[in-house]
Amino acid sequence: MSKRQVLIPLMAYDRIQSRLEASPSELDVVCWSSSGITWPDGSQVAAPDYQPEIAWIPIDLLLSEKSTGMPGGDFVSFVDSLLESGTVQWVQSCLAGADAPPLQKILSSGIRLSNSDSPNAGVAEYVVAAVMNVVHGWPQRNDHQRQARWVQKGWTEINGGTWLIVGFGSIGGEIAKRAQPFGVEIIGARRTKVEDPRADRMVTMNDLADVLPSADVVVVACPLTDETRGLIDKDFLKQMKASSILVNISRGPVVNTDDLLEALDSTGPERAILDVFETEPLDTASSLWSHPGLTLTSHLAGAGSGIMRRGDDVFIEQLNAYLEGRELRLEI
Repeated sequence: MSKRQVLIPLMAYDRIQSRLEASPSELDVVCWSSSGITWPDGSQVAAPDYQPEIAWIPIDLLLSEKSTGMPGGDFVSFVDSLLESGTVQWVQSCLAGADAPPLQKILSSGIRLSNSDSPNAGVAEYVVAAVMNVVHGWPQRNDHQRQARWVQKGWTEINGGTWLIVGFGSIGGEIAKRAQPFGVEIIGARRTKVEDPRADRMVTMNDLADVLPSADVVVVACPLTDETRGLIDKDFLKQMKASSILVNISRGPVVNTDDLLEALDSTGPERAILDVFETEPLDTASSLWSHPGLTLTSHLAGAGSGIMRRGDDVFIEQLNAYLEGRELRLEI
């Protein structure tokens, strides 16, 4: 019986090699690079022998731009290569969502796809840090340091505040775990009513109008769907506190940018923190860059230092489940 073949980017192979060799299942590894498909020893894989059943998309592919000259270019090339084989049956991704065009190509081809919760801890830490950066006034403190000005000014604590997390899934739960020890009350919103011990209170998406006026911070963490596209619109924003903060770590199209800019200049929220945008990279000519009510980052919320280690762990966990015929907890 021939071994089952796994396609792995060469850039990640050394890191995962020993764990693959420890697998109780018989595996053959083929390595992808921009130069071609090779066996782990560097020898070329003949076309008839290239028959991967499994493929892994690690974070390395998204962060690398060496072979293509553009961020994520290796990601696109790798997916094209696995699709060309015609033999892949399951792919493990490093991303939390599946809306990226290469992943949509995988799904449309009928291949099974699993997402990853490896970015979640980093996203949660990003949210807490970004909110505290704003409410503590760190940009102003940095200005005072550069100007050698001794300024003693009070700042806002997140202790005692209320955070509403729209789309309370695994990412929302990680945010809650980090915010609650600071004394933050967490309200989670989901499409259907559920009880979740990670939140102080759970509501449905239909109940948002009842809780928006009490939220000091509104974190948008829902997936992009037909129902959530444009969810954060003029009506939603009007119900927020004038002094509140909106954080979007979901997807850009969930927020109506024109409505947000209008609200920032009028009724509130007071500030918005955006890590995702409708078009990425954000155009250098966009007015968002210079708006005084916005804090922007370049879709990096999940890119914490632990994402690679966690992503490797998810792949091995899911790979073992797949090879043993067990349910994949992260399958889309």
